[in-house]
Amino acid sequence: MKYHLISQGRLFTGAKEKECIVMIQRISKLSEEKVRETLLNGRPRKLFSSEDKAKVEKFSQAYRKAGLDVRIEKEK
Repeated sequence: MKYHLISQGRLFTGAKEKECIVMIQRISKLSEEKVRETLLNGRPRKLFSSEDKAKVEKFSQAYRKAGLDVRIEKEK
């Protein structure tokens, strides 16, 4: 079974945008501009997929800690 990590396209309410973007950049290796264009544009986007549930959960926790609203979906 495959698991997908999906960004909701926004930060958590009350998150400090500048600090969150820096942390997201460390995880994703994207530029600030790309983070804003692709991950904080208000639209859901698949960030990562794997059959290893633990690996997807690890990335999910890292992105959540960075302030990004994400969810995990199971492929049917």
